[in-house]
Amino acid sequence: MKIAFWSNCEGKSGVTSNMVCMATLFSVVGAGKIVMLENHYSNRNVASMLLSHRQIENLKESGQFGKHYSMEQILKGLYTGARGDVLIHQTAVPMLYPNIYYIPQSCTVNREVFNYEFNHVYRKLFDELEKFADFVFIDTERNQNLSTNTILTEADLVVVNLIQNPLKIMEFFENYSSIREKSVYLIGEYQREIPISIRKICYEYHIPRNKIGVIPYNMEFSEAMAEGRGVQFINRNFEKASSRENEYFIKQCKKSIEMLKKNFAEVKRKKKEMFNKYISEIINRNPNEISLENELEEGLDVVSSSSSSSLFASSVCSG
Repeated sequence: MKIAFWSNCEGKSGVTSNMVCMATLFSVVGAGKIVMLENHYSNRNVASMLLSHRQIENLKESGQFGKHYSMEQILKGLYTGARGDVLIHQTAVPMLYPNIYYIPQSCTVNREVFNYEFNHVYRKLFDELEKFADFVFIDTERNQNLSTNTILTEADLVVVNLIQNPLKIMEFFENYSSIREKSVYLIGEYQREIPISIRKICYEYHIPRNKIGVIPYNMEFSEAMAEGRGVQFINRNFEKASSRENEYFIKQCKKSIEMLKKNFAEVKRKKKEMFNKYISEIINRNPNEISLENELEEGLDVVSSSSSSSLFASSVCSG
């Protein structure tokens, strides 16, 4: 399943840290295998929140990180016909073995080349990633470039990262209305004392409570992420928090995880329903006039493409 983490607020909503937090908690509760990737380069990337600077430098020196093995190398390999499963197994770095993996990016990213190659091989890429892991978490750049539009269109679910700013929230709901049918919401760095509460946001924008969660602001968590100790912080506080603030943080994050799990299950149910419907249509045809193998392959493509809203791409481009 492909899950895009995205926001209309550049650099303020904590998309990367929210995604890493949710992925780590998913791993802790044993919800499935996750592979994480980004379609943009940033110094504050996934690896920087889960690994220390020394660990990252050791991986770079060994050639495992961003030099010989990176997202760019996977794209180039797929573009030239190399086996996707081999490329991904060579490149995926275990962050929290055996449940969380990360596809690193090269330190020098040419955005135009990246978008061009991504657009040509994304179907193969997503197919191989979904074979490799149960969930594909994608940290998606806000800018409306080609790869962002493709990711948001192809995603089974979009996690929209909101902030407690009424103008930014209004901007999203006015300009990205068609995204709502396959979206859930996370409010990052949530603060209870700010008047724009989760209850008010749900009321004003008609968001069902089973489609929204919060990741509270927590100084210790922010410092842990900045130092590459995100996993340690969550593991240390998951069962028994070290402070009242950490207890509140973990409690709300657990609620957000349950919200995501229920929505993931609903997406799976709908996809299975669509596939079964397609199979029924095949069975009802004249068996002498069809090739079952080809029909099944076509059915999988139909289910995959139907899970994405055709209106969404135009919404992103116009928003």
